Amino acid sequence: MLKQYRTFFSLLLLTLLSTVIVMIMYTYTINTSLNTVREDIQINNLNRLRFMTNNLDRSVEQMNMLAMALEADSKVALLPSVNLMDNYEQVQLMLDLTAKMNLQSFSGGWVNQISIHSRLLNKWIGSTPLQEAPPDRKPMSGWRLDSIGSRFINERNLNTYTIRISFPQSNLLAILNSSAVNGNESFFFHPDHPVIASRSSDPERIDDVLNRLAPLLSGRQEGTATISIDGVDYMVNFLLSGTLGWYMIDYLPLDQALQPIKRTQTFFFIACALLFLGGVVTLLFLYRKVQVPIVTLLKGVRLLKHGDFSFRIRKASRNEFDILYESFNDMAEQIGDLIDKVYKEKIVSREAMVKQLQAQINPHFLYNCLFFIDNMTRLGNDEAVTAMTKNLAEYFRYTTRLNEPMTTLEKELGVVENYLNIQCLRMNRLQYEIDIPDSMRKLPVPKLLIQPLAENSVIHGIEQKRSAGLIRVTGAEDETRYRIVVEDDGKGMNEAGIAELLRRIEQPLDESMGCALWNIRQRMGIHFESPASLTIAPSPLGGLGITLTWPKNKRQER
Repeated sequence: MLKQYRTFFSLLLLTLLSTVIVMIMYTYTINTSLNTVREDIQINNLNRLRFMTNNLDRSVEQMNMLAMALEADSKVALLPSVNLMDNYEQVQLMLDLTAKMNLQSFSGGWVNQISIHSRLLNKWIGSTPLQEAPPDRKPMSGWRLDSIGSRFINERNLNTYTIRISFPQSNLLAILNSSAVNGNESFFFHPDHPVIASRSSDPERIDDVLNRLAPLLSGRQEGTATISIDGVDYMVNFLLSGTLGWYMIDYLPLDQALQPIKRTQTFFFIACALLFLGGVVTLLFLYRKVQVPIVTLLKGVRLLKHGDFSFRIRKASRNEFDILYESFNDMAEQIGDLIDKVYKEKIVSREAMVKQLQAQINPHFLYNCLFFIDNMTRLGNDEAVTAMTKNLAEYFRYTTRLNEPMTTLEKELGVVENYLNIQCLRMNRLQYEIDIPDSMRKLPVPKLLIQPLAENSVIHGIEQKRSAGLIRVTGAEDETRYRIVVEDDGKGMNEAGIAELLRRIEQPLDESMGCALWNIRQRMGIHFESPASLTIAPSPLGGLGITLTWPKNKRQER
């Protein structure tokens, strides 16, 4: 079974192997591309974070420099002695400082607020609301978020005054909004304060990110991590601001960023699956249209090899193999016919000749001839003895040559004359006529084709009727066939007897029937093409007539 379908399974395995190799190579290539894209996204996001954080630190440093520049201002230098001034001078100084601080606030890139608290006057100078509490007299600790969580504050504590610089949280929100990219979400994080994020951000998603990222931030100023939330991988980049001490964190769903590549990968795998299915369908088509016909032909050849010439291919492939099927069937039929003809020719011809020889040399026929010779010798009829001896010798010479199954019609008629001459010597009432055209005398015919018919006319026709005595052998031809008729004026047969005789010679030979007509019919089917036939009918002479008919062809005309 496997050997029969080896080609099909080999091609199927080759197709599958090719598809798997292509998919493995593509998977390796696409994974390399995905890793490259991830690295590019990581580098771009980190660079974007660095850019935004550097802008943030630069803006904060500018505000620190504003505070330092204000500290060196000549007007501010008068604050340690403000208590020595009269009321008018104090008011004038506060107005001048307020105008200068407002001017410096507007000159900065950010929205900010600068105020000075004089401990000598216990007052705020600038745009700070009056209800704000005095600053703590602590050493400078950098920028901090106020208790309300709306402003970042940095204070410079001096001997008699404190310079306070602040900016609203909206400045950071503006940075977040300007850094927004499709799919990216950014926020600011400090362990001691609430997260600063835009209103469009998802608080729950930010909490999930921080829960998984917080352990990774310890002791690190920047970095990248990949975390998984609800089965979705996120690329998280973080960078610590050197001025504020807050982390700017950016997270991006990798599936969304890599969606075009993964979609292409999915399409490729679907295409590979479709190509494989297409290959399987093609192989099935080739298997049905090519391999099955080849296997069928091999089966037929194998059966022919083992001698089964009756096998015929009945399938229809609806392609060029139908021509091969037809040629194979024709070849098998021709080989079978040839073998049957050769085999039957040898068996039937030899059997016919042996049986005919046995019939011809039966004691009754031979004794009659010998007694005739003896009687004619006693009577001194040398001519009769010579005629009988000559015809008997020619007759036995012809019938005993078993190695020559074919002869010419002329030679066959010669032995018919020898036989009939012998019978004429025995029966004075017997006469015969042979009328065969010269154009037919060279035709090749099977040996002992006509003589048994003449013998049947003598034995079953003439001898069975005292008034009978004529045997006629005639031949004729037309455009398509040859015909020889052997008839007599003997006993004859009725229609029922003729029908029974025809039925019997069509059956297999058995011991209960004569072999002459059966052998003649069989050998005509072997040596002559269809439609060669043997027919039996009443003769116009009054007895029975047997007609042999066979078609013309080049082989018989030679």
